[in-house]
Amino acid sequence: MSGITRRWTARIAGVAATATLVVGGTTGTSFAIENPPNVNLTANFAVVASTHPDTTGCNGYKVTGTGTATGNPSAGVWSQTEDACTATIPGKYEIKGTAMITEPDGDKFKISYHLTAPLTGDTMVYPTGTFSILRGEGTYEDATGSGTMKATVNLLDHDHVTANLSGYLRFYWQI
Repeated sequence: MSGITRRWTARIAGVAATATLVVGGTTGTSFAIENPPNVNLTANFAVVASTHPDTTGCNGYKVTGTGTATGNPSAGVWSQTEDACTATIPGKYEIKGTAMITEPDGDKFKISYHLTAPLTGDTMVYPTGTFSILRGEGTYEDATGSGTMKATVNLLDHDHVTANLSGYLRFYWQI
């Protein structure tokens, strides 16, 4: 009988310790949402390209762009800056940049991206690669996430560039 009493006493102590940790020990702890929202954004924007100052290491372009982003989890203004280099990967464009999506209420998040595309004589270029969420403000203050990014660029039409982002966004909050 004393063995059963010891086991039940140990179980009750374990339950009490767990309850203390859950109720009293979570202050300042971060929690993630179990099922993160999907990122499914489309950005339509215009770009301005200028010759990159590093004609040896990059031999490409400095590119800035502005337009709109629509989809999940955000809709708002898209703004970006990037380096599109032709000297870093033989036979390819290497595109590294950052973009900010700003909602009408001021909430925003910033991403970084790394894309590549073959160097061809075609006027259409289809860069693909990945993006990561760097930081956010407002609703997105503690957001993280990443995914894939695909773009469509007509080298003769800088007013109609499209980028599609697909991935995940995870929110954290403090208790």
